[in-house]
Amino acid sequence: MITYPRYLAGQSETQSLLIALGNAGINIMDRLIAQTGFPMESLAINTDQQSISNTLASNKISMGQMTTHGLGTGGDPEIGLDAVKESAGEIQRAIGGKNIVFICAGLGGGTGSGAAPLVAELAKQNGALVIAVVTSPFSFEGRRRAQQAATSLREITRFADAILHFENDRMAELIAPHAEVGETFSVCDKLLFRAISSLNRIVTSHGPIPVSLPDMLAVLRHSEDSCLFGCGEAAGEDRVHHVLETALRSPLLDRGRLLHDAGRLLVHISGPSSLSMEEVAEIMKEISKNLSPSAMLNLGVSVSQDHSSTLSVAIIGRCGGEKRATPSIKATTDLSYLTQSAPTPQPASKPQQTEAPFFEIPVATAVHPTEKPATPKVQQPLLPLDPVTRGRFDKIEPTIVEGEDLDVPTFLRMKLKK
Repeated sequence: MITYPRYLAGQSETQSLLIALGNAGINIMDRLIAQTGFPMESLAINTDQQSISNTLASNKISMGQMTTHGLGTGGDPEIGLDAVKESAGEIQRAIGGKNIVFICAGLGGGTGSGAAPLVAELAKQNGALVIAVVTSPFSFEGRRRAQQAATSLREITRFADAILHFENDRMAELIAPHAEVGETFSVCDKLLFRAISSLNRIVTSHGPIPVSLPDMLAVLRHSEDSCLFGCGEAAGEDRVHHVLETALRSPLLDRGRLLHDAGRLLVHISGPSSLSMEEVAEIMKEISKNLSPSAMLNLGVSVSQDHSSTLSVAIIGRCGGEKRATPSIKATTDLSYLTQSAPTPQPASKPQQTEAPFFEIPVATAVHPTEKPATPKVQQPLLPLDPVTRGRFDKIEPTIVEGEDLDVPTFLRMKLKK
């Protein structure tokens, strides 16, 4: 049975809370808080005491003190789950009264993977709209972390109303391949910052065409479908062109390709008082070109009184492809799901033809799976089984005295006697 958040039961005031789990989530939160005018209450939750001490969050919970003693989980999701269970009461009190809860976490490790599903469940039990913004590990971080991330993501889906999932491997689309590590993560954090900020602006802003929370639920409530997101900001004379180019190239839109599969889409446009209906119409016309005729499209427009504010466009929706299998319901106290392996993808029997992508991305040519290189046959050399000859004395009659061959060295003849 679907339980609707409390704001649908008559609570008009929107109270948002951003929860950061683990080191990755807290790093993103600190970048958000460093931005001026961030309007959302923040809560940092971690098993690492040092990370909790240095965060800029207004509220902090060092969870699982009896479980981890403030030293982290060592990458074990079971320890992360035990830690969040230990501090579940404290976390639930911190969530109390909030009707929109953002959960920001990096999956694959111990705290994020182990704690995120239960934190989402606690927020859902509290009647909040739950939006998870998560990242998955790089492929070079190993199969175990990838399996832990995939398992945690399936569990989060049971409780979150929307999931914005960003794969770290796609950072290559955001920055040059030879960029420094710090610069790469900074660009990724900036993308997630814009995602959370845009979602919060959609549900809290007012304007000529407001977006009600029920409208947002109509787009995000279908948890079987994957979520897509794109956003852009621009200023100046050609701001419409630049804002569309930035939004449509978002990796969370698969560089624009996912718009073709969108079943439901919400577009929110915000800008200064100089925003014109002509600009709104031009933005919507360009986005509609890439949508399926059967897609359900919702529009929201808000205007700021600040003349220096930029034009921004946020695109959020759901893909209308195949439904994912609903995971079996497990009790919260069951730890077995954290050790289950991610399903191994089965190769397709025939290569499928797809439409040309919205933006061309070069793909390396792969060898056909049925083609196998010829293996050269290795000949095993034969062992010399013929008796060893006598060398230069081979044609000379052996000297035999009392049954002994005197041509054989003495030490050999003595050894043979033994």
